[in-house]
Amino acid sequence: MDLNTLSHLQTEASNPQTRHIDQLSTLDMCKLINTEDHRVAASLTPCLPQIAGAIDALTPRVRRGGRVIYVGAGTSGRLGILDASEIPPTFAAPPGQFIGLIAGGDAAIRRAQEGAEDNIALGETDMAALDLDPELDSVIGIAASGRTPYVLGCISFAKGVGCVTIGVVCAEPSALGASGDMDFLIAPLPGPEVISGSTRLKAGTATKLMLNMLSTGTMIRVGKTFGNTMVDLIASNAKLRQRSRNIFRRFNADFHSFSNEDIDALLTRCDGSVKLALLVAETGRSVGECRQDLEACNQQLSKALAKVKLAIIGSKYSNGREKRLVLCVDGGGTKCAAVVADQTGAVLGRGEAGPCNITDGTCLDTPMGTLSTAVQGALQNAQISSPNQNILSRFESAWIGLAGMDRPGLRGKTESKITAILGKPSRLLRLSNDVDLLSAVMARHPDTSSVIVLIAGTGSIAMRYSAESGKEPTRTARSGGWGHLLGDEGGGYSIGLDAVKHTLKVCEEVRLGLRPDEPEFGQLEQAILQHFSLSKSRDMDLLSEVLSGQDGESVKMRIAAVAQPVLDLAVTDTTAMGIASSQAKALVDTVLGRLIDPRSSTALPPEKTGLVLSGGVLMQETYRELVLEQLAGKGIKFAYVEVVSNAGALGAQSLASLEAQQIE
Repeated sequence: MDLNTLSHLQTEASNPQTRHIDQLSTLDMCKLINTEDHRVAASLTPCLPQIAGAIDALTPRVRRGGRVIYVGAGTSGRLGILDASEIPPTFAAPPGQFIGLIAGGDAAIRRAQEGAEDNIALGETDMAALDLDPELDSVIGIAASGRTPYVLGCISFAKGVGCVTIGVVCAEPSALGASGDMDFLIAPLPGPEVISGSTRLKAGTATKLMLNMLSTGTMIRVGKTFGNTMVDLIASNAKLRQRSRNIFRRFNADFHSFSNEDIDALLTRCDGSVKLALLVAETGRSVGECRQDLEACNQQLSKALAKVKLAIIGSKYSNGREKRLVLCVDGGGTKCAAVVADQTGAVLGRGEAGPCNITDGTCLDTPMGTLSTAVQGALQNAQISSPNQNILSRFESAWIGLAGMDRPGLRGKTESKITAILGKPSRLLRLSNDVDLLSAVMARHPDTSSVIVLIAGTGSIAMRYSAESGKEPTRTARSGGWGHLLGDEGGGYSIGLDAVKHTLKVCEEVRLGLRPDEPEFGQLEQAILQHFSLSKSRDMDLLSEVLSGQDGESVKMRIAAVAQPVLDLAVTDTTAMGIASSQAKALVDTVLGRLIDPRSSTALPPEKTGLVLSGGVLMQETYRELVLEQLAGKGIKFAYVEVVSNAGALGAQSLASLEAQQIE
C-alpha cells in the first residue's frame, strides 16, 4: 500500500472550518464540533440505494441461519464488534450468528496491536479459521480510509470463496472500491475531521450510522419486529419477562386488561416466544396453528396476522352462509371508534373518525356523518362490502355509545336520526352513553355485582353500575363529568392547566428578573415551551400561544394536550411529578371518592366492587400507578382492577356473547 497517497484521503485532509479551534472558548468549540457532526447524517443520503441493496442481500442469508462477519482495525473494528455484540440480545438472534473481528484479536479492543492492521495475510488467516459457507455467510469490511490491509485481506478471501461482501468506507476513491472484491460499497463522505485524521469522529459516527442501518434493516426484514416494536424476544429471565409483558400490552389496546399471570401463562405455552404469544392472543388460534402460520410467513408477524385475518374473513362465507356480524361504536368527544366483530368475538376490523359528541342536540347531522365514516372504515378494514345506504343493516346487532346520550331528551332524537340515516341492525340496536360500554367488563366477573368505571381523559368522570346475574348492568350513580370549567379533576385538561399556569409564572418571573439565583427554565418549562414551538427568550409570548389556537383547535384541547409532556417527564422532573401526583390525588379524593364514601346512598364496600380504569390519561402508566398508589395509601382494595383502553372492542365482545346465546 502506497503510504504517500494517504494525505490525499478525505479522512486525512485538514478542515478549514476548524483550523483555529484551539483558540475558541469551550462553548464555541463545542458548537463548532456539533456543527460538523450535523454533516454526518446528510452524507449517508446518497448511499441509501447501496445500503438497501446490501440489506436485501443479507436478509435471505440471515433468515436461513447465515453468519454476518464484521472485520476492521482500530476504531472501525471496535464499531463492528459493538454492532455484532448488540444484535443477539436486542433481536434474539442466535449466539454466533453475528461476529466481530478486529485486527490483532480481542486484545486490540482495549489496546492497539502494533502492525496488525497492516497485515494482509492476518486477515486471510482469520477468515480461513471461520470455515465460511459461501451460500450463507456474508462479510462486512469496515475501513474509514478504505485502504486498511487487514480488511483488504479479509474481503479478498471472502470474495474468493463466494461470500457476499460489503464495504463500509468514508473515502472516495478507495482501495476497497478498486479491488473488484466488493458486492456492495457504501461510501459516505462526511468531510475532513474536526481534528485532522481522527477518524473516530465524523467517520466513526458515519460508520456507526451505516452499521446500525444495515443490521436494523436486516432484522426488520427477517421479521424481528412488528411495526417499530421488537417482538422476536424470548422471555428467559425476570427482566425479559417484564419487557415481554410491556410489549404484549402495547401491541393491542385490548391486551391492557391481561394480568401478569395471564401473560406469563401464555408465554409458557409459547416456549417464551413473545411473537408467538402475540399471534395466539390476537387470533385465538392454537399455539401449534400459530407456529405453522409464522413458519409459512418467514417468521414475519405482520404477514402471519394478515394471512389469518383473510382466513377468518373467508370463513364468514363457509357452507354458503354468512356469519353474524356485530358492531360497537365508541363515540367520544375526541374521536369516534368503530369495531366490527363476528359472533365469536374475534375483531375483524376497526375504523375511526372525528369527534362525536351529541351533547348540544341542536344538529345531529354532523355526528351522524362521523358515525357513518367510522363504521364504513371498520367494514373496509375488515374487507367486508357495505351498502351505500342503511349501513347498520349489515349487522345482527349494534351497540352505539355516544358522549352526551344520557342528557334529557337526546335518546329519542338520536335513535330516530340513526335509523333514518343509517338504518337498523336485523336484531338489536342498543344506544347508550359512551361510558356505559365499559360496564360490559362485568361479564368477566360474574361473582361481583357492582363495578365503578373511572375515566380520566380530557376530563374525568366516575360511574357505578350494578347487575344481577344474567342481566345487563344498570347505572346506579355518577360522580364528576362537570366539564373543564367547573370540575374534571384529575383529567388531562386539569393536568395541562396546572402545568401551563406554572410555566406562565416562571416566564413572567424571568422577564421581571426575579430568578437571579436559579436556572431560568427547568426541564418541565422547557418541554412546554417546546410543545408550543417557543424559544427560550425573554420576549416569548406563551399566553398568546395558549389562547390563540390554531387550525380550529380549541383552547381547551390545546391546554389538555400539555398533559402528555407533563406525564412523560413525571419520572425525572420533580415539578412534573408534583403536578401529576396532585391531580391523581384529586381524581381519587373527589371524582372516585364520592362514590366510595360510606355515607353515599349507593355506596358498597370496595372489596365487593370492581374498578375499571379507562381514558387516555389513565392509559399512561406513570399516572395510573400514582392513582393506584393513592388507593393503596388509603387502604382501599377493590375486588378487581381492570384497565380498558378499547371500549369498542369490549362492547363488541359483549354483543358477540349475546349473539352466541341466541344461536344456542
